[in-house]
Amino acid sequence: MRLNQVRVMVLTAAAFLALVPLRLCAAPDIALQMTVDTVVPAVGQPVQFTITASNVGTDDASGVQVTDQLPAELRIPTGMAAFPSTGTYDAATGVWSIGSLAAGANATLVIPAIVAVTTQPSCSVNVAVSSLALDTQTANNRAVAAVKRTATDRCVDLGVSANGTFVLPCSESRHLDAYVYVSNRGPDDASNVFVDLTQAPAAIPGLRFDSAGCTTTRCTVPSIAAGSSVPLHLISDDFRNTRQQTATSAFATSSSDTDYLTTNNQVTATSDIPPFTDCSELVPDSGVKVSCFIATAAYGSPLEPHVQLLRAFRDRYLQHSAPGRAFIRFYYRHSPPIAAVIAEHDWLRFLVRMLLTPLVLAIAFPLRALMLAALLAAMLLAMNRRRGSLRGT
Repeated sequence: MRLNQVRVMVLTAAAFLALVPLRLCAAPDIALQMTVDTVVPAVGQPVQFTITASNVGTDDASGVQVTDQLPAELRIPTGMAAFPSTGTYDAATGVWSIGSLAAGANATLVIPAIVAVTTQPSCSVNVAVSSLALDTQTANNRAVAAVKRTATDRCVDLGVSANGTFVLPCSESRHLDAYVYVSNRGPDDASNVFVDLTQAPAAIPGLRFDSAGCTTTRCTVPSIAAGSSVPLHLISDDFRNTRQQTATSAFATSSSDTDYLTTNNQVTATSDIPPFTDCSELVPDSGVKVSCFIATAAYGSPLEPHVQLLRAFRDRYLQHSAPGRAFIRFYYRHSPPIAAVIAEHDWLRFLVRMLLTPLVLAIAFPLRALMLAALLAAMLLAMNRRRGSLRGT
């Protein structure tokens, strides 16, 4: 094969690559931070919230919006107004329309506030959330700051989630194995956090917590840093199941600190347990549901488009073959602790996203990926033949 032909193949490969949406790899990333100048104000003393929106991604962003509406007990003082360095702020809706934000650039919004109620609550928490379709790094899209009644008040926002229902290990007598996550989305570190487990009815024998600091149905977590989550291992006794049944487990979290938002303190996890006697009966339509732990940790949300794409690939293809089901069982048995570590480190989340990108692209564009792979293989073969012919001469 002539050298010119190789060049043509290289250019053709580059053209195929241009058709692939590489913005999945390089995209804007809006990160929010918030501070308040006076945490414990005197009666009638105004405070200032400063919200900073930074584009820490590699691409410019357009149509950037941040929603920050003061809580009911706070209001902007009469005669004063919020001051955005870029864009406009609507106090009625709380929408800060930033517009364009170049890579590496930032914008600030200063909101003056005063306590507008006679009896000040322990915590008055201001929350800002950014929204941008191309921003897939959702872990840094939220910022909080609190005005407190006293210096000893601690403001936390505890939540509990069952990230995926139970996974049945492959054996004739099986046990249920899962992880429950307790998180703190508040501005302060949480202390003495409790997570309680109940079953109604008790369909799973010996269902219990199996983590440090846990008894059978209660876990005590000494502290959870602001913006962090802690995984708690859940396990049951081995059991046989001869009929289709539904198991319902409820989890609730509480703390000795002031939890200013309690609507996310409870969650109910429902698992459809199929009859089973051996591994061949673990079929895709059994009702056993699992979740992409590592992908969720890397992309920040189980609803993130890349996670949904990987989940669809699992459900549509992997669950329909014995090797695929074996991989799913192995992955969901061992991945939750790894995912917990990934979720705590931005650099690990970035690395995992980069490692997952070729797989995501191949799943999203299988025909292009196949053609590109075939083209690259042909190029390598041609180059090897070219080197061989040169050696022969």
